[in-house]
Amino acid sequence: MAYIEQLKHLIENELIPDVEDHVDDLFEGIASAKDATADERMQLEDMQALRDEYKELLKELKSGQIDEEEAEQLYTELTAMRSEGDDDDELYDDEEDDEDEDDYDIFDHDDDEQY
Repeated sequence: MAYIEQLKHLIENELIPDVEDHVDDLFEGIASAKDATADERMQLEDMQALRDEYKELLKELKSGQIDEEEAEQLYTELTAMRSEGDDDDELYDDEEDDEDEDDYDIFDHDDDEQY
């Protein structure tokens, strides 16, 4: 029963609110631009579909249609996907730092012989 409860908590308190926040951000961006690009519309539809999938999964959990073993597998997959998303952000930040350092490589030459 532990993974069923953990999965319910993850979906209710983390995944659905995160997706809804993202949907809200997309709506705000579209509203401020007065028009949505095809990419923005597609991203919005994807986020809404994801939210609906999470809600359906939550309904199945609450009705007992998902057993403990399946809940464990889903919980493991969903938490792994979330941590991969966090790692992508960290990698992006590191790449930015590397680019900044590379900008100064042309000044790192030891050309003391010229003086």
